[in-house]
Amino acid sequence: MPVVRQEEECIHKSPLDTRKYRHLTLDNELQAILVSDSTTEKAAASLSVRVGYLCDPEEIPGLAHFCEHMLFLGTEKYPSENSYREFLSQNAGASNAMTSAEFTTFFFDIDWEHLRGALDRFAQFFQSPLFNASATDREVKAVDSENDRNLQEDAWRIQQVLRHLSKHDHPHRKFGTGNSATLDRRPRELDLDVREELRKFHSGHYSSNLMRLAVIGREDLDELTSLVEELFSPVLNKNKPVPVFPDHPYSPEDLQLWIECVPVKELRQLMIEFPIPDLHDYYYCDPILYVSHLIGHEGGGSLFAHLKSKGWCNTLTAGPTAGAKGYSFFAVRMVLSSQGEGTGL
Repeated sequence: MPVVRQEEECIHKSPLDTRKYRHLTLDNELQAILVSDSTTEKAAASLSVRVGYLCDPEEIPGLAHFCEHMLFLGTEKYPSENSYREFLSQNAGASNAMTSAEFTTFFFDIDWEHLRGALDRFAQFFQSPLFNASATDREVKAVDSENDRNLQEDAWRIQQVLRHLSKHDHPHRKFGTGNSATLDRRPRELDLDVREELRKFHSGHYSSNLMRLAVIGREDLDELTSLVEELFSPVLNKNKPVPVFPDHPYSPEDLQLWIECVPVKELRQLMIEFPIPDLHDYYYCDPILYVSHLIGHEGGGSLFAHLKSKGWCNTLTAGPTAGAKGYSFFAVRMVLSSQGEGTGL
């Protein structure tokens, strides 16, 4: 049974780009982009899974983010909690991860000659994580600290206010970071075992058909192909559908609101946000950028030029903001002068 379903190297690149590229699809439907660079000092990899905090269970907000944290802390093949990080640090490497509404993305870099060792440890995240009980309490505290830092960021606070104003039954409303209340106290009150919930979440959402991988190294494309085949073919394909959220999180009665937020830092900002349809299917022409350009233009006769001539506005930007598969938003943001703030713009 073949482990590679499809390979192609017809990837458009700059004439001056000396790197070699290959796209491949494994038999488990995991897709990968391989990059061979004979001069690179660093090898690197990134894997994105099509699951984010919009898929959190209602009882445990922040579980997708918590799962991201826990995958670093031991697998069946490498059970030591520090195996992955120690291997990277011993070989001039670094790693990180992030959880968004729809995606969880993991990545690392390392001295080029140690790609295999790092990639082997990395691949185990998606096959056999342990979710060690000994690490759970500590990582809850790490997530809680991350949430405390977010509370001091005005942009994050504003987004949480906007989410709170969306429909009560829409996943857009979810609290994606999590904290000690959502990941510890509340589950205990509900008699839920968070470790078991982590296992169920990983088993239910981490499917190879929802994964996309990128790898760069000094090895030639055939060697990189063999390496990815060997390490990522064991990832299970559970044939999970791409999560879609077709209903918009704001109904007409949720709109036309004026919200005043008290900032943590000195900030004078006016933001106007509009609900718009999902534009993912139009990525090839990106029509919303025309609207962004027209509103955000700074030349003569523009909205910004007029507001600046009045001494009211220092900067103005316009463009799409983070939505999800099924809905989106468009925002106009203005940083106001003290005079502009006083006008009630």
